[in-house]
Amino acid sequence: MIRAEHISKKYKKTVLKDISFTAEKGDIIGILGANGSGKTTLLTIMAGVRRADGGSLYYDDKNAFADKRVFGRYTGYVPQGNPLIEELSGRDNLKLWLKSPFKLKEFLARKEILRLGISDYLDVPVSRLSGGMKRRLSIAEALSSRPPVLILDEPGTALDLRGRSEIARYLAGYAWDGGTVVMTTHIEAEIELCTKLYILKNGVLTPLKNGYSMGEIAALI
Repeated sequence: MIRAEHISKKYKKTVLKDISFTAEKGDIIGILGANGSGKTTLLTIMAGVRRADGGSLYYDDKNAFADKRVFGRYTGYVPQGNPLIEELSGRDNLKLWLKSPFKLKEFLARKEILRLGISDYLDVPVSRLSGGMKRRLSIAEALSSRPPVLILDEPGTALDLRGRSEIARYLAGYAWDGGTVVMTTHIEAEIELCTKLYILKNGVLTPLKNGYSMGEIAALI
């Protein structure tokens, strides 16, 4: 499903060195690392927001670096910051994202969108929503093109325990239905969801075996 091969990125210094990994349908990939380790850079490359300096990235054997349209067909990206327009309602944010108000009813009836539970506050200004509600709306926007891969940068950041639980439960269901999740995280509940864990340190992505405690993971990071 996903095949990353030898991806590299350099600014003033090398941020990513020879990054390679694979993921299949139903996988939840967790990428762990200290602040500034390059996690966001890797995710933005995978979402087509930023260009890599080298390597290859395939979604279902389609080379995304060779054909930028692959990113739009395969990935939905949720950044760490809030991508929503605060002055608008959730409904109006979704209309802008869908580029047609006539698609909204059909969009809201989709199973993966119903599971997000956003219908009760669609007409509330985003500025009045909790962090968890905003995150669920952001995920809904990312799912507008029915992508099989959901890429999230620290989905539980700034959320309370209830918000984190809601997002974790949703991601588990998305993967159960055959979606693939790639996320950066430092939250234990999200780490426990992951089928594969990697640590990004000094530009190198290293697989982490199951069974590590949070204390051991923190020491490795």
